[in-house]
Amino acid sequence: MKQSGDSMRTEVVTLFAIVVALSASCRSVSADQNPLRSVKGARAKLLGEHAQTREIQLVFEPHAAIMATLSDFILVNGFKAADFTALGAATDAVIGYYDPPARDYRRTSLRQQMEIVSLIGDAAPTNGGAGLHAHIGLGFADGTMHGGHLFEAHAFPTMEMFLIASPTAVLRRHDEALNADLLIP
Repeated sequence: MKQSGDSMRTEVVTLFAIVVALSASCRSVSADQNPLRSVKGARAKLLGEHAQTREIQLVFEPHAAIMATLSDFILVNGFKAADFTALGAATDAVIGYYDPPARDYRRTSLRQQMEIVSLIGDAAPTNGGAGLHAHIGLGFADGTMHGGHLFEAHAFPTMEMFLIASPTAVLRRHDEALNADLLIP
């Protein structure tokens, strides 16, 4: 179907107006502008902000305790909820899996240089804590992998994280039957 010149110009103008409107609703953040509060163990940079949702880059320093540093960062900045992904390397980690009959996590300590192939998780600050829940995949020198729920690890030489902080509060509640803190939908 062939369109008239006027019709095509109208569509182009409409599309341009939509792009301008969307661009105006996104606040651009320069590299010099960093309204985030920093914590020991990580450097943070605000990458962008849209509808009060903030996109943040975190670079963890050598030997930083990953979960403790992340928890501090979330609490110091007053985030209501967040989700994150990361990769990097670590010198040690405590990982685990949930054992339903025991109603608890079985923990395994790993002490060697490992690649953080993937770290994903969320934060639901509740009752004064950051409410972190994270899973990690760790690659060993021989090409094997271990993974599970992350309790703690130390970055070395670094870990790079992309975090999205939401203005909408997400909370956890302790479930007595499971002995676990679960998200409240």
